[in-house]
Amino acid sequence: MNKHRVFEIICVVFLAAFILFMSSGDSYSDKTVDEVFEFLPQSAEFKEFQKIGKNKIKEEFGFEFDSIDSFVYYASDSVMTVDELMIIKLKENAKADDITEKIEQRVKEKQILFEGYAPEQSALLKNYALSYKDGFIFYCVSENSTDAMIYFLESLK
Repeated sequence: MNKHRVFEIICVVFLAAFILFMSSGDSYSDKTVDEVFEFLPQSAEFKEFQKIGKNKIKEEFGFEFDSIDSFVYYASDSVMTVDELMIIKLKENAKADDITEKIEQRVKEKQILFEGYAPEQSALLKNYALSYKDGFIFYCVSENSTDAMIYFLESLK
């Protein structure tokens, strides 16, 4: 084979790899936050808690809402109850890294706070669920956080 033919084959292989790489990116769901939340069997459990608004989320987590399309966040009024559920839908093409890092940082801080005197709450915080899929971030602290995350992932199919 001549050099030109080898070069053509290499270019075609790289082009195919590039196309596969670009087409395998994250998809973006057209579902709403409310649709995803209502799919969770645990939604009834969390509706008993307080629905938290944007200002409180900024205060608690330090989120900037530039990349957030919509959200739902339920938590308890009680300082001793660590159960909480948050579902965030990002704007299309927004990155989840900054938000997930802030959630992880807040969980670590709460774990340190509860570690010495509230072992049950500390255990719940250690088993939190955090996931990103199809433009949604899911965060849950609960006895059923793993189950809730499984339903979250199912709801996006």
